[in-house]
Amino acid sequence: MGDLNVHNLLWGGTNTNTKDPARTMDEKFSADIPLKERDEVEKVFLYLIGDDGTGSEDIIDRFSQNSHQYEKVLGGVNFTGPVQTAQSAAEFYPNNREDVYILDVAAGTGQCAEKLHSHGFRRIDALEPSSEMVELSKKKDLYGRYFNVILGENALDIESDTYDAVTISGLSVMVMKKMPKNAFEELIRIVKPGGYIINTSFYKLFPEDGDAVAAIFRRNVKALESEGKWKRVQLRHFKGYLFGDDGGVAVHQVL
Repeated sequence: MGDLNVHNLLWGGTNTNTKDPARTMDEKFSADIPLKERDEVEKVFLYLIGDDGTGSEDIIDRFSQNSHQYEKVLGGVNFTGPVQTAQSAAEFYPNNREDVYILDVAAGTGQCAEKLHSHGFRRIDALEPSSEMVELSKKKDLYGRYFNVILGENALDIESDTYDAVTISGLSVMVMKKMPKNAFEELIRIVKPGGYIINTSFYKLFPEDGDAVAAIFRRNVKALESEGKWKRVQLRHFKGYLFGDDGGVAVHQVL
């Protein structure tokens, strides 16, 4: 499947006649993935992300079914979300990182926790809806508690003002752009005032002039800012997030 078809699946575009010369094969795939395996890696990746017609529970099922090859696939398409998320966490918590209490949302197999550990963070819990992913992450012994639930309409069974920070690294964009406002309100509720919610995804998800299909997400974020529940303190743009596309780290401080 060509470059632009991948873009269409991620962002709902329809133009199939224009190539994006900035996104080369080398940017899309890791050098560690042999040429003969790249078609299969891309096929699994596109299946995992789904499209606008794929429901959240179906996406979770897909990740569960492919949990055994999840890290290989995301490594194969040059996924740098965990590295960038941990880097921002380290910037905002330069001292006493071993005491900073973090909830890692969409924790997957613990890739973000591994990078957080490399920066000295030790108190990390996981929120991950896929039981199969949770079982794989447990083998790494990186998390204290595990919340095997979906972030969405329902309240989290977590006390208010529990965490110093929340990290979100690579939550499915199909899920993110449809996330109800109260899901973000729940994250705000469980983070202490002054703490941070660090969200890493495709850059075009975040700016006001970003991709139109993420308008609901941006509207929810802006509404919470207007209500004085959080404020954005960083939007960092970086190259090479996933499959050759640019990434962004949006950091909001809870008020």
